[in-house]
Amino acid sequence: KATSAYNVNCAVCHGAEGKGNQMLGAPNLTNEVWLYGGSSKEIEFTLKHGRNGNMPAHKEILGSHADAKIHLLATYVYSLSNKQ
Repeated sequence: KATSAYNVNCAVCHGAEGKGNQMLGAPNLTNEVWLYGGSSKEIEFTLKHGRNGNMPAHKEILGSHADAKIHLLATYVYSLSNKQ
């Protein structure tokens, strides 16, 4: 379920594998380099509120149950660079 939510909401800019698209300003999510902190809590904040006009806020985009969807997406995005 997290993968399908990622594919619908994130892959357009960050790519199916999370490698990013520098032409769009979308960073690589797999390399453990985080501009605003790489904790699940910081990723959730970014998803809810966006960043610097490049990363849109997704709280309104995700509609009903947005907080649950954001938590799910944040956990998945966190896992992309924290493979253990």
